[in-house]
Amino acid sequence: MKTTEKPQEIASRRRLDSATPPRRNGSLLESGPPEEADVGRNIQNLRKRCGLSIRQLAERAQVTAGIISCIERGKSSPSIATLHKIVTAMGSDLATFFSNGDLKQEGPIFRRERMQAISDGDRHYTIVLANAKGVDVEMFDEQIHPAGEMPEFEKLQCDVCGYLIAGAILLEMEGRPPETLRPGDAFFVPRGTTHRGYAVGGETARLITIHYPLAY
Repeated sequence: MKTTEKPQEIASRRRLDSATPPRRNGSLLESGPPEEADVGRNIQNLRKRCGLSIRQLAERAQVTAGIISCIERGKSSPSIATLHKIVTAMGSDLATFFSNGDLKQEGPIFRRERMQAISDGDRHYTIVLANAKGVDVEMFDEQIHPAGEMPEFEKLQCDVCGYLIAGAILLEMEGRPPETLRPGDAFFVPRGTTHRGYAVGGETARLITIHYPLAY
């Protein structure tokens, strides 16, 4: 039997469809996605501008030289966590990296249409509050999909706090037993603390996270 949707229902469904983040089995995407070779080329260019060898960058980012070499040659695509380590080690940030130097934030209002969105298949980040003049924090709207592989541990040179909106997150922090966060829970990870968080329970988790201060 044929059914007819009301205009309001059609508009609502389209909003939901457009809000669904892209998935690509571990590949790094931006809205209007760059290819792996483009990401690698941009990392290589930034590394050379910083006067760093692959080995020097690897030591700063605490990853292997082989990982950086494969990324630069377009042989592999980094997770968001790995890319964050690499660009931070070169004094940059994700928003600036994906803007190709065209990011010019003026004033206190950050408009939705100018926000950068990136995904690696398991995680989708919208950079809500980006690095700008006089702004010493970064804010992310994160969606984390339940994944078969455990994410790598991170140790950032900034404090990280977050507020869980939907789903469930298992947070592992150095020196503490793992804890499950439910919607309405918040967390704080001091800078330099080894940690990782991932979705549990089969539902996509959504949270707002803040990095402070910027370590660039």
